[in-house]
Amino acid sequence: MTREEVYASIYTHEEIYRPPQEDSSACLEVALGCSWGNCLFCDFAKDKFQIHSMAKIEWNLRMLGRLEPDKKRLFFLGENAFVLSFDQLKQIIGMANTFMPNVKEFAMYARVDDVLRKTPEELRQLRERGVCDLHIGIESGSDSILLMMNKGVTSFDMIQAFQKLDKAGIGYYVTIILGLGGKAYRNLHALETVRLLNRLHPKCIWALKLKVWDKTPLDKMVKRGEFEPMSNRDILFEERMLLEGLTLDDCFYMDTTVLDKYTIQGYLPEGKEQMLGMINRLLWQTMPKK
Repeated sequence: MTREEVYASIYTHEEIYRPPQEDSSACLEVALGCSWGNCLFCDFAKDKFQIHSMAKIEWNLRMLGRLEPDKKRLFFLGENAFVLSFDQLKQIIGMANTFMPNVKEFAMYARVDDVLRKTPEELRQLRERGVCDLHIGIESGSDSILLMMNKGVTSFDMIQAFQKLDKAGIGYYVTIILGLGGKAYRNLHALETVRLLNRLHPKCIWALKLKVWDKTPLDKMVKRGEFEPMSNRDILFEERMLLEGLTLDDCFYMDTTVLDKYTIQGYLPEGKEQMLGMINRLLWQTMPKK
């Protein structure tokens, strides 16, 4: 088999989706789709949810070990790969130790309820085996918005899950969606999300502007007049409110979707004022001309 043929044999799709922090990680496909798949805004849950057989995962690992033998970090592909049971994850990590012995760190996408289903002891053991980071979309800290968007978890669930991760020593990167409350809930979204984030200890907050994808349930809500998206300028105001309220330490903040063409990023708290200054300049530049 050629190198291209080997890659094609271990990945279902030509394009691999992973967070920016995992750009240098080797990627192991362990599942497809999302175990929940009911968020109204999501356009990524296109694959029917399935967990690959251990035989398939072993094949993927054998081939990946030949392709990328020097990698030290392995990212498990799947829209919430942490849905795998403790025993499944332990078995995969054991195989990785055999076929990719240089790998010492493991990371993956997770849902909050994936964390809640695991016991503190299971989380502790996974951390001992090298699971060091999870990437989790919280989207909003507002229970009203979470319910409206059918996220399937509450802000209380989130706090419980992240406290479990803190105690186990597993780090986490969180994603929020600016504009998720629409015009009706814009202030509530910012204030409640700040309140939640200030109770957590994320390594990074990745803010993304809401995109209404065609043919999603949210798209249908917009067309029926049940949801009014915010303008880019309104979202900048919302982001300023959010950043002003954050009191986190040692956390990287980034928004790669500012006005659909800019990136704002920096460490909290030291970079907070500079990021706010950038937002204020953009608000001034986009001010309607009289």
